[in-house]
Amino acid sequence: MWQRIKDYFREQSKVEKKKLKDMTFKEKIEYIWQYYKIQIVIVVVVVFILGSIVNGILNPPTPIYAGVAIYEVYLGESFDTEFERIMTETLIEDPMLEKIYVYSFISGDDPSAQMAMVQKLMAMLTTKEIDLFIAENGVFAMYIAEGILAPINQTGIIAPEELLVYGTTDEDERPTAYGINLKDSAVFKDLGIKGEMLTVGVTVNTGRPDNSIALLKAILAS
Repeated sequence: MWQRIKDYFREQSKVEKKKLKDMTFKEKIEYIWQYYKIQIVIVVVVVFILGSIVNGILNPPTPIYAGVAIYEVYLGESFDTEFERIMTETLIEDPMLEKIYVYSFISGDDPSAQMAMVQKLMAMLTTKEIDLFIAENGVFAMYIAEGILAPINQTGIIAPEELLVYGTTDEDERPTAYGINLKDSAVFKDLGIKGEMLTVGVTVNTGRPDNSIALLKAILAS
């Protein structure tokens, strides 16, 4: 009986991998999230929380000033370090007491890695480790629909209309601005990044709203 069960799940795994292999990146993310949302949230969040608790006890990290997710876009080997350094110098008086964390999510073409990346993102959003979300414009629009981002008008940020990125969610089908294009961002220009290809937004459940807004303003400064 157990052998039959193992054979069944092994066959199902092959079928799922074949389906994902033939899909585009956007289709893969939508498929994974649509069919595995509950399993992802329950299993991964529990494991992630337990791991974070154990790691926090054994290796207490510097408290988070704000966390930034750079999602499925490669910005160079030194980007994370340089971005953290510039934003820390701009916003934090004592780097020993607070830290800006940049989390890069890159999976490549491996379906298993893409599923793991989505799981990790959802877990970190649930545990409120991510305050700002940055992604290529098309991917950002897709995540607007998933409801993980706060409307810009709730952040107090006033941005030029041409920089606002609109979208809809299942709960609100009215087009609303959830993101801001980064083409005018001085820090991205200084780091040699084409900001016009990227959009930034505040996560809907940020645990540090004041810090999130301060960091967003610093990123948008031109």
